[in-house]
Amino acid sequence: MKRSICCLIPAFNEEKRIADVVRGVREHIADIIVVDDGSADATALRAEGSGAVVIRHGFNQGKGMALRTGFSHALRQKYAAVLTLDGDGQHAPEEIAALLAAYDADAGDVIIGARLWDKTAIPRYRYIPNQIGIFCISRAAGCKIDDTQSGFRLYRREVLEGIALETSGFETETEALIKAGKAGFRIHAVPVSAIYHRDYKTNFRPVRDFYRISILVLKLALAPPKK
Repeated sequence: MKRSICCLIPAFNEEKRIADVVRGVREHIADIIVVDDGSADATALRAEGSGAVVIRHGFNQGKGMALRTGFSHALRQKYAAVLTLDGDGQHAPEEIAALLAAYDADAGDVIIGARLWDKTAIPRYRYIPNQIGIFCISRAAGCKIDDTQSGFRLYRREVLEGIALETSGFETETEALIKAGKAGFRIHAVPVSAIYHRDYKTNFRPVRDFYRISILVLKLALAPPKK
């Protein structure tokens, strides 16, 4: 089956692993878009050298804005679906096959690579907030979501066309899930590995970003359904 799917990778200062990530993705998806969100290193150069189309932000605007830039590009290119994953090697490219199989089986409109089935592989400081987030975000979305913070996802085109994303940081992925759920789109999860390298560093800022996510969840949970 020929799939009209692209892979979108938001990246900020990921020169160390971005080339390996792109090469791994190309084993499953030919068309790869890397949105370099104002990196100060060789992220863009190494992504291009590995076969990705690179869109560059002149300055760092946040993961959510990088995703929105990539989504807009993918929609203009008429892709039927967009698979997203991070550029830091946290997601195993070989597990893309599981998300594609769920897509082919029409299992959902948003398919999430859920890591939380193996809680021993996830740092405790991330696992507990994730569990709280799952409860609150699932309530706001109106459906059970197994991993609300995983960036390893596949979105059908209809979802991206049917929701309006307005945020620009890490909260954008939460915004997408809540708006998709409230709009009646099906959210399905497949188990994937949780990978945290020894030198793993995150751009996520717990106080700032948990605050932003919490405010967003409250705002969207209390918003009346659109008529």
